[in-house]
Amino acid sequence: MKFDFSEEGSKSRYLEAGLTLFAHHGYDLVSVRDISKEAGTSEAALYKHFKSKEEMALYLFRIILRTYTKEIARIAGQADKSTIVRLQEMQRYTYALYHVDPESVHFALLSQYKFWAKVEDELKPHFWMRDLLLEGMEKGEIEKVSILTLVSLYTGLILEPLIQYTMFEDPHVSWEAFTDEVSHAVHKLLVKKD
Repeated sequence: MKFDFSEEGSKSRYLEAGLTLFAHHGYDLVSVRDISKEAGTSEAALYKHFKSKEEMALYLFRIILRTYTKEIARIAGQADKSTIVRLQEMQRYTYALYHVDPESVHFALLSQYKFWAKVEDELKPHFWMRDLLLEGMEKGEIEKVSILTLVSLYTGLILEPLIQYTMFEDPHVSWEAFTDEVSHAVHKLLVKKD
């Protein structure tokens, strides 16, 4: 499940180097010089593949989003399952991805604020989540509230713990327990109260 950039050919070394640096230092603190040094090449060699650091980071962001959104869409399409179960499965997939590839998820989470407006809507997983939440409200599985509020609460509940995870010195008892705790919280948030 870890992102593999080998299909990108000679670009892969720059994507891997950029991902490592962006995930650990943030986009703004990384230079083209840093990326080329991490990749073991010159700046001129990097510029043969990408016009700028921004172009490279956006390219990387699109690769990660494309893969992530494809799986979110697959989960959303499982109409034989309740909407809440599918939303929990989206959260579990997100956490499984983070567990095996925290750099990619960390980069994507931090980059969304910089690049969100520059990517195509079909790459944005929030639309699938929104549509599934609306379906749940229409079916009476989820309490009817403002969709903007619900999308914000749901995405915040599943994504914010991943952003905060690295800030705590003490790790959770287990990754599985952490995933289960958040999945239970998703259920509590969404299930319609009688």
